[in-house]
Amino acid sequence: MTTMPVEPYFSETTKKYFYLGSLIGFILVATIISSSFSKDSENYNQMYEVLGASGWSAFYSEVFQREIFFLVVSKALYQLGFGATSLFFVHAAVSLSVKFYLIDKYSKDSFLSLAYFLSYYFILHDCTQLRFGMAIAFVYLGLHFLAANKRISFSCIVILSALLFHNAVIIFMVMLLFTSKKSLYWLLGMIAFAVMLYPLNFNIFMQGLTLNVIDYFGVEGTRLNRLHAYLLRPSSTLHLGIFSRHGLLIYFFGIVLFKYRGAFNKYETLCFNAFLLSIFFWILLKDSMDLQVRFNDAFGFSLVFLIPYVHRRLSEYISERNAYILLLLFFSAYLAKFIFYDKMVVL
Repeated sequence: MTTMPVEPYFSETTKKYFYLGSLIGFILVATIISSSFSKDSENYNQMYEVLGASGWSAFYSEVFQREIFFLVVSKALYQLGFGATSLFFVHAAVSLSVKFYLIDKYSKDSFLSLAYFLSYYFILHDCTQLRFGMAIAFVYLGLHFLAANKRISFSCIVILSALLFHNAVIIFMVMLLFTSKKSLYWLLGMIAFAVMLYPLNFNIFMQGLTLNVIDYFGVEGTRLNRLHAYLLRPSSTLHLGIFSRHGLLIYFFGIVLFKYRGAFNKYETLCFNAFLLSIFFWILLKDSMDLQVRFNDAFGFSLVFLIPYVHRRLSEYISERNAYILLLLFFSAYLAKFIFYDKMVVL
């Protein structure tokens, strides 16, 4: 674990215990919020009761509607007599343990990465979008293998994550095309292309394509219908367009990180490429709120591992300690906005 600028006098043992304690705290908080205080709490509690009560005999029909891990764990815990809270605990424990491991291993400042993670992705994924949050943990574990050029292992992990946790992360297979620093030019070209397509409504094309596939193959009642339903929802342009505050923020981070691209190790290079893909999808899918946010968040999670470079950039203008404090204040304000203004936690 790297030295934390705000705590330079802590021993390595103390930092390890602090990190472990933080993991336990995060798991408990995630369990409490996801089970009772998130936007999706009621829906997940209802699903647990329905899936658990239906028994194993309904498994083969339900597996086409729900991801396997969620389905199996719900039925197993329900049959053992556990309440719905146990489901939230299992998801939090597994997902957060993987993420904490990856942050400890690949972030140059694990404490700062955790602070950024807490300000956004912790509430969004581990307290609200449980299945997606679990899938994100494992696809970024898959990047560990892709960084070692183990493409088959990476592909297997992404496919299994899509089948077991959330089908949306299958899009992460595209990372096989962007594994080196040379991929940067292709990604910048893709972003420029997405900007040129901005006047067009790409959502209309996708609606027609998915509907034709559903009709041609007669695949009613599958996850392809869910994708089509996402596309039919109202445009996100007013709130989540490319010139929104969130959009401007990710462009700023992209510009800052671009300066340090030559200093990235293999895993960080993959994360930077993923972050550029998040910008590409943010612009390209401006007319489909659900897909825009889902894909942007999937690839944008990479910033958790790269945020120490933002601190490094700020430290060129102010002291390291003040830069650290400035970032922590910003993350705290962002977390407060996310909880109270965006009402991601139902109090």
